[in-house]
Amino acid sequence: MNLFSRSLRARYLKPAFFLLLALYIFSLFGRVPDIDDAWVGEPAYWLANDGVARSELMRGVNFQEQQLVVHHKLLTITGASFIKTFGFSLYSLKTVSLFYFIFFVAIFILYTRNWKHLFSRDDVWLALIILFVYPWIFKYSFLFRPEVMAMTLGFIAYLFLERYLESEKYKTVNLFLSGIFLGLTVAAHLNGLVLAASAVVLLLWNKKFKALFPIGVGFILAFSIYFYDLISGYELSLWKEQFFNSPALDTLGTGPVWIKTVFNLLDEHMRYFHNYKIIVFSVFLIVTLTIGFRFLAEKHTSLLRFALLVALFTGIIAMHKSRQYILLDFPYLIILITLTLKAIKEKRIARYRFGNAKFTERLIGFLCLLFVLSSLYFDILLSVKKFSPAQNKELTEKYAGANSHGMNIVAPMTFIFNEIEDYNSIQSDLCYVELQKTDPAIKGEGFFKKANDFDISLIMVSDYNRKLLGLTNYHKGDTIAGFRVIDNNPEMIVCKKINGK
Repeated sequence: MNLFSRSLRARYLKPAFFLLLALYIFSLFGRVPDIDDAWVGEPAYWLANDGVARSELMRGVNFQEQQLVVHHKLLTITGASFIKTFGFSLYSLKTVSLFYFIFFVAIFILYTRNWKHLFSRDDVWLALIILFVYPWIFKYSFLFRPEVMAMTLGFIAYLFLERYLESEKYKTVNLFLSGIFLGLTVAAHLNGLVLAASAVVLLLWNKKFKALFPIGVGFILAFSIYFYDLISGYELSLWKEQFFNSPALDTLGTGPVWIKTVFNLLDEHMRYFHNYKIIVFSVFLIVTLTIGFRFLAEKHTSLLRFALLVALFTGIIAMHKSRQYILLDFPYLIILITLTLKAIKEKRIARYRFGNAKFTERLIGFLCLLFVLSSLYFDILLSVKKFSPAQNKELTEKYAGANSHGMNIVAPMTFIFNEIEDYNSIQSDLCYVELQKTDPAIKGEGFFKKANDFDISLIMVSDYNRKLLGLTNYHKGDTIAGFRVIDNNPEMIVCKKINGK
């Protein structure tokens, strides 16, 4: 038995996975807040407390402080329910994604090992290592964003769709349930349309034209959740304003939709080759699937077709080249990679595209090991960073004192953990960067003038946004547009309203 085969045995894979799992669990305790935990999580806080999703962090942008109707509806509703149950905190929000990730892992194992019998026990360990070590799974499975929720719901939708294609039992029921979970996926994130479109095309590919009706009925029923806060003409017009004119969605731009989709698809390689962190996985993926393509096309046709369709529609529909959107396709890619490695180990691939069998095994083994080790490096970097809400409380005590409850302030987004109730209003420094896209004057002194418009008493701007807002040349003691710089350190610049509260 060669080195490649030995390395894929449970003797090595099982302990490797449990070491990785230990690192993952360690990373959960004190996991640092991500900007999206706050940006996406704050509307859930207001929905739980006021019954309306809105955003003080983005006050002044598209009336978001009044009501936010363009948000990840199912995620926001779920987040609000977690807040009502466990209270508001960074970790009550992060746990939403963790809950869905645990559910996904259970379904993934049952599908590959018990229901479809695709994997042996060794194959399961290998697939789980690829899953857990992948930096975007490691990060986003404990981050309040909708990708893991959409990945899980979309995967369940595919399982029902595949069951319809391969079984003669309960065909209409399977289609309807697939539509239900596709509708929930899109309600979690509009990029879930990637999976919905892929499902439709897969049905058409198999000439299942009548199947579109039951899957469509299920989809419409579940997706109706998205319209829970779009029941009036005002809310519909507000949705149009916030969707098409939001600075955060500036990639939508103007012009014919078909032109945007063409250019968006032409740039899709940037999602897979953005930096070293993703390039290593992309090379491993491409080489592996190139080797296994013929085998996969013959033995696992629907799975391969669906994965390719998801990759294609991600390039067409997802306007941003964010790497986390690969998670929509990740379950199918993991299965295809593992099936290919299994086929190589079992000598079931007759024709190799990169030399002979021996060279192919060494190449795949090297790329797999490189992917795991490089990903592990980034996972460890994330794991050792720790956060406590006490850090933000210390900033309040240092700069705001006892007057914080009456203050409107500017601060980094993650300052809301757990200071959101200790101020009258917390507006993010990122808000001004977004406002700057439509008003370039919001820079330097113009930033302070804009802060006056919002009756801001205290300003804390992170080092990154300090540069974007033109605040790098100010020093402690400087006065600008009614504000005085009271601190200027490597982490942030702090300014207070002169004679303010």
